[in-house]
Amino acid sequence: MSNESMYFLITGMHLRLNKLIESKGFDLLDEEVQHYSRRLDKVLDRYNKLYQRDKQLKLNTCCIETPLKCVY
Repeated sequence: MSNESMYFLITGMHLRLNKLIESKGFDLLDEEVQHYSRRLDKVLDRYNKLYQRDKQLKLNTCCIETPLKCVY
């Protein structure tokens, strides 16, 4: 999944969660709110892992292709 599609997914889920919270009278302990919040957390966690993996992959590729430029 591309970064752009992940942004759209996360934004859509966040907006839906906000509407759900509002419809439940801002009760953050409501079971449906908790369930959807956990779903969003899983998506955010997955995105973060993919982002970190891609970041590391780019760093490794950079160091392989141009070792002198990547020395810190």
